Amino acid sequence: MKRLSFLLCALVACGGTPEKSTTPTGGGAGGGPGKPAAAGDVSFDVPGIEIKGLVFEPEALGRPGMPLVEAKKKVTIEKQRTVFTGTKDPVQKEAQAAILATLLYQKSKDDKANEKALWTEARQALRDAAQISGDKVDEITLRLLGSYELLLEDYVASEKAWSTLVNKAPKDKDVQYNRAWWAFSLLKQFKNSDALAVIKDENLSEKQPELAYVTAWAKWRNSDDAGAWTAIVTAAKGWGNNAGREALDRDVYLFAGRSNVSLAETIPAMFAVFGSKQKAQQYEVLAKLGLQSYGFAGRWADGVAALDKAIDLAGSTVPVNDLPVLRYSQADFNVRLDQPEVSAKYGAQAIAALPGCGTKCTEKEKQDLIAGLQGMGLLFHVLYATANDVRYYQPAHDLYAATVALLMDDAKRAEAQKNMATLEATLKNTKVGTGTHDKGAIAALLNRHNQEVQACYEAALAANPKLGGNLTLTLEADQTGSVKGVSTEPKAGLADLSAVAGCVAEHAKTWKLTKRGMAGSTRIKLGYALSPRK
Repeated sequence: MKRLSFLLCALVACGGTPEKSTTPTGGGAGGGPGKPAAAGDVSFDVPGIEIKGLVFEPEALGRPGMPLVEAKKKVTIEKQRTVFTGTKDPVQKEAQAAILATLLYQKSKDDKANEKALWTEARQALRDAAQISGDKVDEITLRLLGSYELLLEDYVASEKAWSTLVNKAPKDKDVQYNRAWWAFSLLKQFKNSDALAVIKDENLSEKQPELAYVTAWAKWRNSDDAGAWTAIVTAAKGWGNNAGREALDRDVYLFAGRSNVSLAETIPAMFAVFGSKQKAQQYEVLAKLGLQSYGFAGRWADGVAALDKAIDLAGSTVPVNDLPVLRYSQADFNVRLDQPEVSAKYGAQAIAALPGCGTKCTEKEKQDLIAGLQGMGLLFHVLYATANDVRYYQPAHDLYAATVALLMDDAKRAEAQKNMATLEATLKNTKVGTGTHDKGAIAALLNRHNQEVQACYEAALAANPKLGGNLTLTLEADQTGSVKGVSTEPKAGLADLSAVAGCVAEHAKTWKLTKRGMAGSTRIKLGYALSPRK
């Protein structure tokens, strides 16, 4: 398996650390460093949270196989150009256009510098011939024309060629293949409902992987998660070693995380797709499922479970440079699940795995992991010191104790030692009934959920790749930290930013804040700026 360590920096960055303005204090009163907060309700805004979304597209399909029409006698391109230009009969015109297109395509394989120009000339010859023939255009001409339109990424023209071909020959033996390219042309234009209409009545089969693939994308973009998952699995099983396999495999992992299919249902399907009969193969699938599929979809509990299964399955054969990353990831995921004690447990396991990593982990990788866990302890410290949620004290102390001696930077180590002493003093000095929700501390905690917001946004980008704008999420929480009310601007709906709002609101209902020592409620307004990633 390729090393998982490359994900560490991203995972540490995703986790983040408390804002610089949020420093550990011993008061336990919240409201900010050095001054007690007023009793009762708390309200604050957290604006300017930037979310960059990826626009996912079907990339595995590539381009259709190019039909080749050879001349009966050997002929040069120059001579064939003359023959084509001089032919007037519509039927013969199409035949000569097909021969010229074949010669130009063959030449393009050896003349990469002029490849696009040669394709463009071939397409123009086919267009001219098709125009002359009108409604009587030949199926071979349409197939060639549709292929060239795709080569040159003219998806509007491609849609026209493939749709004409399907409607002209609805019972052709290749009609499902032709429908696949028609739907693909529509997907590339983000005409998602039209694409679904083209293939919705077709039976899926491993023998027609191209059709299954575009069906998966059409259903996913039209919010049919179960149908999309079934279709992408069917496509992957029938794909073999055809071109685009790497992109297809990426899509399988993408759909596993984004299609809202349960972990129990996903695992056997993944093993079937990737031929995972050996433990090492199964381990790789489960590890990627946890880190990539669920980690980037914001499915934290499923991510933790998948990684546990990967480690349990492989046992002592888990690559030594993977184990620290996997355990760190589980610690990081559990922060979002309001389980600080479980995070600290996984963090300790990540540190315990470092010596076994040896030279397969660089010193920078080791220090990045240690610094990430120390930052996690700092977050727990601040949450405890401000809200007086005792659940965070011991995990913060455990993470400090596990990391402080391992920090190689003298200044960072001294700061960590000072923070641990402050934490211990806070435990002694904090009074019952004090502590509330601090803006900086809660903002640092809620930022850990930004990946969920991004996943919601990316689902909407699949329907509208230019979608962007501002989303406001307002949370109402009680003294226990439970979210009791969620509202959004714009309001939840079925399309565009309203669809993002609805998705984010559903996630937010499951979020947990720290418990407050002081009675009262908390109102938080989060402002997200959404834009597609360039």
